[in-house]
Amino acid sequence: MKTTRRILIALITGALLVTAYSGLVLIYPRLFPLLGDSLITWRTVHGWSALVFGAAVVVHLALNWRRVVVLFTPGSRPVASKPSSSEKPAQPVLEAQADAQVEARAEGPDPTPGHPRRLNRRRFLVVGGVALAGAAAALALERGRPRPSRAVASSGDPRLADFPVLNVEQPPTVAAADWEVIVDGLVNNPLRLDRAAWLELPRTKETRDFHCVEGWSVDGLGWEGVRVADVLRRAQPQPQGQFVTFHAYGGTYLDSLPMAEATAAETLLADRLDGKPLPTGHGGPLRLVIPSQLGYKNVKWVVRVEVTADRAQGYWERNGYPAEAPAPS
Repeated sequence: MKTTRRILIALITGALLVTAYSGLVLIYPRLFPLLGDSLITWRTVHGWSALVFGAAVVVHLALNWRRVVVLFTPGSRPVASKPSSSEKPAQPVLEAQADAQVEARAEGPDPTPGHPRRLNRRRFLVVGGVALAGAAAALALERGRPRPSRAVASSGDPRLADFPVLNVEQPPTVAAADWEVIVDGLVNNPLRLDRAAWLELPRTKETRDFHCVEGWSVDGLGWEGVRVADVLRRAQPQPQGQFVTFHAYGGTYLDSLPMAEATAAETLLADRLDGKPLPTGHGGPLRLVIPSQLGYKNVKWVVRVEVTADRAQGYWERNGYPAEAPAPS
């Protein structure tokens, strides 16, 4: 039994530390080393360590339920012996003696060499309070990071039922026919692409998996659109233009990619998904798709493509997320 309790205490302590550390990593990945793992891996670690912590606490309390019951059962106050008529102690003295006996009973005898300290009420409350405070702090830290709102996709396609919709901005109400994309910055030939000009660009299709930093994935999505490389080829980036920043319609959300990533063959500005017009909830009429990066790099509702000399700080990067977020291969 002693060995079992020691194992449980070790599990509780270790799981609490891992839960707290992984929670900090998820919120402030710049300040804490990722140890070569992705944020998806750390989110999985956080969830499992929190589960182990909770389970170990429950088992530990179950094994010690008698002690817990005794600790929280009010004890009877000792009754002082009736003094003789010739010598009657003062009432305050009797109350002080009784209080001292109650305190001694609660605290237990002083530990002696070779004997473990007893679990009394005070120690139990201190240890339990520290454990609960640690768990609450880890949960609060993980919950405290900026979170996007969730919405229901506008498309009734059952294929998209398992593709969550997460938005930072409110979806635009502009129709695809009226959508325009500006390409500017360090380019020799700035562009303003309306719908007609957009449809004249060479198109491509690809089937890729989509991975979110929250830990979920959607496999085999069929994207269709125009390669960013084809758009930039017409805009003619200048030599000092080393990064490409994609701006969302609402002006709040943006993200930046190195020129090599932006012009990779798999990086698209997509306007169709699984053979249908891209639903507004998933970034329609136009969104960035870069399968090699986690979902928060895939900017929705793109209205501007800006070539810059320096890397712009994206929305989630301003909230502590890394600029490079490689997706699982």
